[in-house]
Amino acid sequence: ALSVDEATKVLGLNERSALKLLNDLEKQGFIEKNAFAPDPNKNWRNTIKGGALSKALFSAPVSRRAAEQKLSEFMDRVRKVNEAGRFLYRVRKVVLFGSFLTESSTVGDLDIAIELGPKEPDSSKHSELILAHANAADLNGKRFQNFVHRLDFAAQEVRSYLKGRSRIIQLTDCRDGVLKIAKSRVLYESPEKSPVLRVNPAPMKRVRRSIRPKGCPF
Repeated sequence: ALSVDEATKVLGLNERSALKLLNDLEKQGFIEKNAFAPDPNKNWRNTIKGGALSKALFSAPVSRRAAEQKLSEFMDRVRKVNEAGRFLYRVRKVVLFGSFLTESSTVGDLDIAIELGPKEPDSSKHSELILAHANAADLNGKRFQNFVHRLDFAAQEVRSYLKGRSRIIQLTDCRDGVLKIAKSRVLYESPEKSPVLRVNPAPMKRVRRSIRPKGCPF
């Protein structure tokens, strides 16, 4: 996360100059407004482009073999998320893009886009579960900046688990526009379709059969 206050302290700029710098970086696509911050107009976060730049400048590349191991561990966590009852979301789709798809022997990071979906098909029940989960975390000491942050907690919990504190895994959403221009590969897509509602058949009417007299041909 980036803020005007942090920029003034780290770079030694006044507030006006820091704000101009951050706005310029936003226009160039390196950062974007942080909607979850108390004041989104003075708080930003890295975009995929910005993350790639910071990785290139400050992070040492890893071998392809090490990246493959991290990717295997990531996909194993995807399976665990979908199977574990403690998570309120499942992973519907995993898309790989970025430097891993090149022929390079080293990889700067693992750029992965994911799509999450609620495990509870009823939207009202899903909302209740999300709030109950956030309230339970609140009782255990978790502090939320605002109500939006509280609503996103269950999904963020899944994203954090999937990342596994790996410095080379960079997560984004499948709706990220970068997938429209970058080479990508779908690693996983849920085979599940929309649930089919069972319809109870109408009860069959009982037809009263007349009793034919013995010996009657009709």
